[in-house]
Amino acid sequence: MNLLLAPNSLLFWLTICITLPILLLAVRHAPWHQVLTSQVRQHALFATILALALLWLLQVSVRDTLAIHPLLMTVTTMVFGWSLAILIGAMALVALEIYQVPLHALTLDWDVAVAQFDLSTLPVDFCLSVAVPVGWAWCVLWLVDRWKFKNPFTYFWGVGFFGAMLSCIWLGLAAMLLFAVTGSDVQFATTQEHFIVFVLMTFPEGFVNGLIATVMTVLYPDMVKTYRDDWYIGKE
Repeated sequence: MNLLLAPNSLLFWLTICITLPILLLAVRHAPWHQVLTSQVRQHALFATILALALLWLLQVSVRDTLAIHPLLMTVTTMVFGWSLAILIGAMALVALEIYQVPLHALTLDWDVAVAQFDLSTLPVDFCLSVAVPVGWAWCVLWLVDRWKFKNPFTYFWGVGFFGAMLSCIWLGLAAMLLFAVTGSDVQFATTQEHFIVFVLMTFPEGFVNGLIATVMTVLYPDMVKTYRDDWYIGKE
């Protein structure tokens, strides 16, 4: 979800205070050695950033206030782990803003399109579209890892499908809470009135995340950071 209206000062600074510590923790805990020593992982990381930004262009505008789009942060967390997923999501948001400049230039002059390049909504977008789904996906992974009954389906569908479905609901609830606390009345009213959109997103979000998680785990298990054969299929 992305804001189409500039946030008020309280919303902006509150999300800045949330965003910066999360980014610092992600940079500190990211497995840089694994990324820097593997070209395959590097290619996968940069491809994911560009692909997410392109996917997020498929937005549904709600009253010129919010733009709602698929997330795919659950499967990103499953493949890369929470720290890299946080950084990938942040960079994808910046890439999204860059992508939108030439799109705006199709209907506006280039000077006007470039002038509309605005990163003031980025902290809010990060908290809602990246931090919330990544945090929820990591919680679900933690629960599944401690569940005694383990097989691949608890991973594919428990995390990839049902976890992703619920992330949409958490996103909508977190957005309403954030807008209510910061007095963002227009955004709060729009989110509350159109909360059904988040409910409608649950199945397609779960299906796509579950499908990608299944394909990646079956065909490229070594690329999926959070998957372990010895846990789910007893392979030594």
